[in-house]
Amino acid sequence: MKKIWNTILFFFYLISASLLFMLAAFKNKGRATHKYGVGGAGTLKVVDSPEFPQHEFWQGEKVFSVQIRHGAVTFEDDAAMDLRSASLKLSDPSEKSVLDIIMNTGPRTFRDIIEFWNFTLASIRDKEEGELVSSKGLKVYCESQPIFKDIFAETLRRAPDSFSQMHYHSKLVNYFKAKDGKLRYVKYRLLPEDRGVDSGLISGEDWEKPWLQNRLPDETRPIDYLRKEYVEKLSQKPIIYHLQLRLHEDIQGDKTKIFTQEVEWSEETSPWLDLATITIDRSLSFEETEKLSFDIGRQPDSLGAVEVFDAHDPNSVNAARLRIYGLSLAVRSFLYKKSGKFH
Repeated sequence: MKKIWNTILFFFYLISASLLFMLAAFKNKGRATHKYGVGGAGTLKVVDSPEFPQHEFWQGEKVFSVQIRHGAVTFEDDAAMDLRSASLKLSDPSEKSVLDIIMNTGPRTFRDIIEFWNFTLASIRDKEEGELVSSKGLKVYCESQPIFKDIFAETLRRAPDSFSQMHYHSKLVNYFKAKDGKLRYVKYRLLPEDRGVDSGLISGEDWEKPWLQNRLPDETRPIDYLRKEYVEKLSQKPIIYHLQLRLHEDIQGDKTKIFTQEVEWSEETSPWLDLATITIDRSLSFEETEKLSFDIGRQPDSLGAVEVFDAHDPNSVNAARLRIYGLSLAVRSFLYKKSGKFH
């Protein structure tokens, strides 16, 4: 009976979240979140001698065409304290994607679909004199959920120097089906060329009050400085990234330690390994960038998302995002056909 009830709960939250994101897509005339971004294109080359088990898709020295889109989840203002993203599409613009990898700043995320829904509701912001202000709901939620408050603060970056100088993490656990037949699970992260410091990390009052996200009073840079910096940097030389993966072997019984996103995997048992070098050598136009769509369901058979339909299971976020992304994309496609352009 408990299992049936948890399944019913899952579909309740899924339908509620889907409707909310579809409404947001209509309101924004495009993307429900991450509306403001910048894109580039180039190549992804798998490392020559992979340290991870042989894999049908991730074969050594294999080269893919790749497109990347960086964005912010909420604010148009690049100087605001916000979550930043890096989304990869392994394909040429005219080709069907063979794999999409969606990553954000910070290594941890929602416990399950219930927390995802509660946070989404809490983070809806009111407008005051035309300016976005701190949500009282978000403040109350963070204060009532101290563990999540810290996880949320980990994701935020205050006025970073560059999109190319941050660390990005996939927030979902996916299958990794190696040639040896042993089932494993995988996570990804994207690092700058110098593997250096993660730009824009927050501390102090920002950490204690992550719901106060507007730009600081003494900030003078324009609201689109990050997007302009990325295009300018690409006009001078290619931007290089390192894509890494970490693996966790399948275990019998309770897999909570594998799938929970509140605790990171152990570096001893699941070290980060170099997967590929990404070379972005040209910027995408606004139109090219806005045409990009990303879907965690776009994966080869040897990878793939882990799905469950239990509201309290960590992978319920996987299952929800698979469907929400598809519905949001359908709204964007409808709006494009109606207006003839992406917003």
